[in-house]
Amino acid sequence: MNKLITLALLCCLHSMAPAAESVLILDGRNNHDWQRTTTALKETLEESKLFTVSVATAPEDRAGPPPQRPKVEDAVYLDAKAKYDALVKSLKPDLEARWAKWNVDFSRHKAVVLNYNGPEWPGSMKASFVEFVKNGGGVVLIHAANNGFANWPEFNEMIGLGWRKGGFGKCLVISNSGAVEDCCAGDNSGHGSKHAFVVTHRQPAHPILAGLPVEWMHARDELYHHMRGPAENVTILASAFSDETERGSGRHEPLLWEVPYGKGRVIVCTMGHVWRGDVDQPSLDCVGFQTLLKRSVEYAATGKVTQALPAEFPSKTSILSRATASTGQP
Repeated sequence: MNKLITLALLCCLHSMAPAAESVLILDGRNNHDWQRTTTALKETLEESKLFTVSVATAPEDRAGPPPQRPKVEDAVYLDAKAKYDALVKSLKPDLEARWAKWNVDFSRHKAVVLNYNGPEWPGSMKASFVEFVKNGGGVVLIHAANNGFANWPEFNEMIGLGWRKGGFGKCLVISNSGAVEDCCAGDNSGHGSKHAFVVTHRQPAHPILAGLPVEWMHARDELYHHMRGPAENVTILASAFSDETERGSGRHEPLLWEVPYGKGRVIVCTMGHVWRGDVDQPSLDCVGFQTLLKRSVEYAATGKVTQALPAEFPSKTSILSRATASTGQP
């Protein structure tokens, strides 16, 4: 009898548990190591038990990466480049056909995580993505995902700020007093050297940040500066000082921000750099980054954050890391 009661209680508790939200990671093209990044993002999200995560990968460029350009172009490089260009040309019809057929059903998911910085999507796919967000779908962009689609007006509107050339829209920074300012007319987006830096929460009561330390040390990463765009309805959630000694801007630059788009919520995170061939991935292994990722995705998907605060978190002076399956796999 006691066993039956216990079993019944367990069944009730299971039925009361919130259903995992369906999340899609979209990847396949990026100037960064998108394979390792997706592996780390997927593992981090799934370990929370709050999400079921699937992956949609763009059509493969079967030509592979181009030959690395030397500082001085020599005969060997020019020959390799000519052969590569010929290969790309021969494969172009097949690639275009596969791109034309590629489509993603965004409506099956509550949130999309963009780990993508590549060619334009087919027109029908772009239209369905816009409708997905307008109708309440959530989007979280990681690092170089804000570099793409510079000529797509709706995308620029929904991300607010991205990696753009000087003169493109506005450039928002945080003043020493904490005010948001438009500055740096004509300055291209960029970054300095990779280094650890202190993250400052500018909206500590926001559901993504509530209860977390207001300042904490992020592991070695690229710190983007001069993010540009329409900058409409942008709420900067977190920033970091871009130190001139690290070839930065000398200003407090946005790291994490929110833009409402229709009924949807878009979160842009500039952290998360991993380059092809890197022997480590400190940015993705940082517990601070992992925490913001999970909380950002839940917020984008549902408009709230229910997950408990982490038992351990970086301090203002010390980094805290947790390795994932892609750690140490260049």
